[in-house]
Amino acid sequence: FCLMFMNIHFIYLVQIMIFNYNSNLDINLISKLVKLKKYKILDFGCGIGSWSNKNIRSNRIQSIILYDKNKNLIKILKKKYKQKKIKINFNFKKILKKKDYNLIIMSSVAQYMTFYNLRKLLMKIVFKKNVFVIITDIPKYFRLIEFFLLPIFNINRFIFSLKMIGNSKYKKLKYISHSRKDFLSLDDKFKVCFSKNINDLNFLRYSVILKLK
Repeated sequence: FCLMFMNIHFIYLVQIMIFNYNSNLDINLISKLVKLKKYKILDFGCGIGSWSNKNIRSNRIQSIILYDKNKNLIKILKKKYKQKKIKINFNFKKILKKKDYNLIIMSSVAQYMTFYNLRKLLMKIVFKKNVFVIITDIPKYFRLIEFFLLPIFNINRFIFSLKMIGNSKYKKLKYISHSRKDFLSLDDKFKVCFSKNINDLNFLRYSVILKLK
């Protein structure tokens, strides 16, 4: 129910090449959105990993749990990250059982989930009021509109998108646009706050911060 991918290897490639291209998560930006003494992060849908060594060394980060549906990424992540702060755990049931996090980051994930499944997921992983969620890299526009705007804001993403446009599997990739109104519908359970994107593409994508009421 998590990412709803038809072909997990192809989606993984697309996520690296297009939707999460050259985009690192930065603890300095994160700390402006969510203020905690120590960050115990669950990176949900981590892909090949978006954490630089500089960020991992930050005294503010206590631990980062990397989770993704694609288990083929485990070998890549183990090779990339040797730090004790990084915990690679692709067993979703064990993550929920242990609940060893106070901040959940979902980067380039929401557009691959129906809003019903996204809400259902949030109700599973946000277990108490002091757990924050940052959903980031949410597209503001439909895929075709974003494609034509990409050359203005990020030429690298545009070039990779251009390379993939003739691929039949890419055309069939389910891509869901969520409006701010959709996220505001979560206000029965969560405090909802909008912010600029903490990845690149600030003008084309945005972030949502959630906290249980």
